[in-house]
Amino acid sequence: MNATPLSPRTGGASYASFYAHPGYRRMFAPDRLTVGIFLPLRSYKGDMSVLRGQADLVTRIDQHGFAAVWVRDVPLFDPSFGDAGQVFDPFTYLSFLAARTRKVALATGSAIVSLRHPIDLAKAATSIDQLSGGRLVMGLASGDRPMEFPAYGLEHAARAQRFSHAVAYMRQLMQPGLLDIDSPLGRLEGAEFLPQPVAGSIPLMVTGSSGQSLAWIAEHADGWLTYPGATHTPRGPQHLAEKIRAWRDLIPGGAFRPHMTNEWIDLVDDPGHPPTPLHGGYVLRTGRKGLVALLEQWQAAGVNHAALGIQWSQRPPAEVLEELAQEVLPHFPSHEGLTAVAVDW
Repeated sequence: MNATPLSPRTGGASYASFYAHPGYRRMFAPDRLTVGIFLPLRSYKGDMSVLRGQADLVTRIDQHGFAAVWVRDVPLFDPSFGDAGQVFDPFTYLSFLAARTRKVALATGSAIVSLRHPIDLAKAATSIDQLSGGRLVMGLASGDRPMEFPAYGLEHAARAQRFSHAVAYMRQLMQPGLLDIDSPLGRLEGAEFLPQPVAGSIPLMVTGSSGQSLAWIAEHADGWLTYPGATHTPRGPQHLAEKIRAWRDLIPGGAFRPHMTNEWIDLVDDPGHPPTPLHGGYVLRTGRKGLVALLEQWQAAGVNHAALGIQWSQRPPAEVLEELAQEVLPHFPSHEGLTAVAVDW
């Protein structure tokens, strides 16, 4: 066999490792917070018409200067969860959005790696990365909808182990040259994986625990996406800060790796409306002053990116996005200085 000898990176990478990655650089920097938007902009409730015109609004999100757009990965709609995500396959949809945008990072929040084979995931990821000029940031998760696993012929109880194997496999696939991989998920010898990522690697961000220990996440993740906890009282951001600090204390060498969190908001037109939890704390109704205050608390806690979902907002999406762009985004600007690689596919 003529395979190139490899010492595959299995652990997470530092900020310097992604310095040439346009999507990562737009979203992340130490001690700074940027803002992204979760899709869909309106929830699916049995009628696909709510998604009409969304791509035009994503183009506006890009033009407004938001750091990222996020899509979820929901293979099957379980009515007991009451949330179908953005409905479209995340990788197909991000490819479509890549053609409609120029700067905004394209993020999965999150790809369910325990359900799919890492070759297929890596192929989709590196393809979008190339098509977008290096803008893909890949959130990964082990899956939280038990009904999906038997549909794939997999055991829900084995998802954590499969997750860790899949992450290692994907990292090895994205090494250049002929590959020699021996994984519980497959054996590969003497083949080359194409296309390669634009900047040499794609950031792999672990979501929640994904069945792993905090030490594992500190060693193997390029970043960490977690739920924020309570967002209407100071204790929520304080607890989040403690969690982030505990994670960063375990990162080898103390290297910077970004933390991300998200919140679904109902942004009302009264700027001073106090932050009020709805739907058991799942949604935060607030005016923009309360939102800015929350984002400032998150930034002080060590959060580097906040993904906001507006699908539950009572106001029209275009109106909410305009207010966020004009009144909130200036406090938390996206990072400039590294443009996406020019592509002409």
